[in-house]
Amino acid sequence: MRPAFTIVEMLVAIVVFTIGLVALAATSGLVAGHVGDGGRLTAAAHAARTVLDSLGASGCDAIVGGSAARDGVALQWVVSRDSSAAQVELTVGAALRRGSRRDVYSLVVPCVRE
Repeated sequence: MRPAFTIVEMLVAIVVFTIGLVALAATSGLVAGHVGDGGRLTAAAHAARTVLDSLGASGCDAIVGGSAARDGVALQWVVSRDSSAAQVELTVGAALRRGSRRDVYSLVVPCVRE
């Protein structure tokens, strides 16, 4: 006799394969959502870096507080000064699939006195 699969073995294999496909399909939506959230967080970090770079390029006395909104990202910065530097605290808010996230970035711009 030739070795072959029985009907029971085939049914078990089909059930195991189907369970694996259903699990894969269920997690693919979750993974796609996380990838989308990662893209939004990357956009928020890029917007924060852009604002901090432009504020850092300004002179110490020219930096003032403010806010902006770019691509669904809310940015707000507060400036405090002492005798030697301007300290900028930037708060970035990004809307995610489930809620929102707020990150705080800091920048110190030295004041050059001549």
